[in-house]
Amino acid sequence: MNRLYAAALLLVLAPAPLLRADDASKHAKVEELIQITKVNQIAEQMTQQMTARMRTMAAQQTASHAVTPAQQKAISDYITQLENITRSAVAWDKIKAGIVADYSQAYTEPELDSILAFYHSPAGKALLDKSPELMAKTMQTVQTQMAAAQPQMRQANAEFTRKMKELAPAPSPSTSAPASTPAPATKH
Repeated sequence: MNRLYAAALLLVLAPAPLLRADDASKHAKVEELIQITKVNQIAEQMTQQMTARMRTMAAQQTASHAVTPAQQKAISDYITQLENITRSAVAWDKIKAGIVADYSQAYTEPELDSILAFYHSPAGKALLDKSPELMAKTMQTVQTQMAAAQPQMRQANAEFTRKMKELAPAPSPSTSAPASTPAPATKH
């Protein structure tokens, strides 16, 4: 009976090192895919775009208001603080493990083998080499289209603002000026 138990235990535990080896192999392939596709650089570019948008939005919001130099410094300090928080929150060393886990869950090892084979091929290398330029051109195309749509967006915004004012509830009597109380009636 002890031999049977030992054999069963061996069958159950024997695959464990193999699974760890498979996990290590898959992990290495995910790491290679992330490196080849420059996911860390893409993440950094996204962070830069987010922080640039924050600065642009702040500039747009304050453009129509008279801002003192002290207020401008406070705004600038606030935006810098938000940028630092954003950069810290999405720093590569903080998001890498999650991204590796996401890729590991998304792809099987045979899929990773095929994807890596493609990226190592001339066509895959061309895709990787040309993607940044194409992405920049695509962003420019989108920005051009969005600029053309700005008048329509402003018109929609003005219409929305007008509708919201129309739909706003009338001030309640408790918030309006108190009514004068009538003088007590006198008998003649």
